[in-house]
Amino acid sequence: MTLKEAYKVLGASKHDDDREIKTKYKKLLIMYHPDSDPNRKRNPEDDEKIRQVIEAYRKIRESEGEPSFEPYEFSWDAFENKDAFSERDIYVQFKMYDEALPLSKMARGRFVWDPDMEEFRLFSKSVLEACKDILTDYQIALAPEKVKDIFHLMMQEYVLPADAARKIGNKVKEDEIRETFSFTGFIKETAAYNRKSKVRTGEPLNIFLRDDRAVIEEIVTGKILGSVSFDEDELYYVILPLLDDPSVEVHAVITKTETIRKRGNRMHVEIELTIPRNLKDTPAVNGSLIKALLK
Repeated sequence: MTLKEAYKVLGASKHDDDREIKTKYKKLLIMYHPDSDPNRKRNPEDDEKIRQVIEAYRKIRESEGEPSFEPYEFSWDAFENKDAFSERDIYVQFKMYDEALPLSKMARGRFVWDPDMEEFRLFSKSVLEACKDILTDYQIALAPEKVKDIFHLMMQEYVLPADAARKIGNKVKEDEIRETFSFTGFIKETAAYNRKSKVRTGEPLNIFLRDDRAVIEEIVTGKILGSVSFDEDELYYVILPLLDDPSVEVHAVITKTETIRKRGNRMHVEIELTIPRNLKDTPAVNGSLIKALLK
């Protein structure tokens, strides 16, 4: 197999970095693994495809001066929070000719969420299922507020904020000791805030955590513009914990304002998080809080 063929097998290019190539390699292994779709008959060609994927990845690694590796053995390659309250299922969903196939259960354990490998919607589904199973085991009614509170505590145990931010954020700059990633959100003006002049786009603003919400305020006046909402639900579990980390530098600016009929003004905001390269996540352990809610 030539290097050009190796890139083609993985659907990669020489412009992809190591993480992107490894991610594509892992996804192909999962796709052709015998457990990827228990409902379909095993295709003998899948074994050959797995061999080609492994050979292609080895070829690319060796071309970059990296050592070879041990023969393939499938396992869910993600960090485990051994102190998480419960195990959860890992789901993946493949597509064939743009048609989504049934969900496939690939593993079970206390695995943290890896944005490169697991869709957030499937991750949150697995945590919600684990949450409901716990309530059933403790013979507690599935009251919406109870489910919501325990669900959020469990989600925190499975998310490593800095690691996830590095994977899903848009890297805008870096140096030897830190990296800066940008994220987008929007705020609605609070009813109590009646500004006489329009906030200028590009104007720097303060952003901080208050009552588990990201709050934006004007630097000069100290007036609150509102709390930040995100289009992507995963950002609540990634950005909010980092706002509370003193080693992370945070900046925010308004990028656009718009008036939404009957809903008032909406301001689009860009948030930049500067994360030290040596910052390591400490997995959340919420067992005592969860147990208190199960009484």
